[in-house]
Amino acid sequence: MTVAMQFDYSFVFRDQLYDHFYYLAKQLGPVASQALLDGFIACFEQRISAHPESAPICIEAADLGFTQYHDYIDPALQLRVIYRLAHDKGSVYPLLFLKTKQSIRQALIQHCLRKE
Repeated sequence: MTVAMQFDYSFVFRDQLYDHFYYLAKQLGPVASQALLDGFIACFEQRISAHPESAPICIEAADLGFTQYHDYIDPALQLRVIYRLAHDKGSVYPLLFLKTKQSIRQALIQHCLRKE
């Protein structure tokens, strides 16, 4: 059963998604890149709406002491979303958009350096 969940994407997530779009657009073209990423986001939202805690706890975040973050992975596309749930608000907070082999620490450092 699908629960009405609200998805509130972080600015970091959006920046990373846009960066990946431009990376893919160079290889696939903008239309194919947009379709691929739209499909990924739609699958993510559908699965998490139906089963909010179905993705495992993010090991990298847990190693840093943050155990409330989940790690949704699409193995076919080699993409992942790090998200947090707020059950009391019925909200999902997608925080990071990464490639599966990309380090969370690396992504956050790049984001912090970009802002300076």
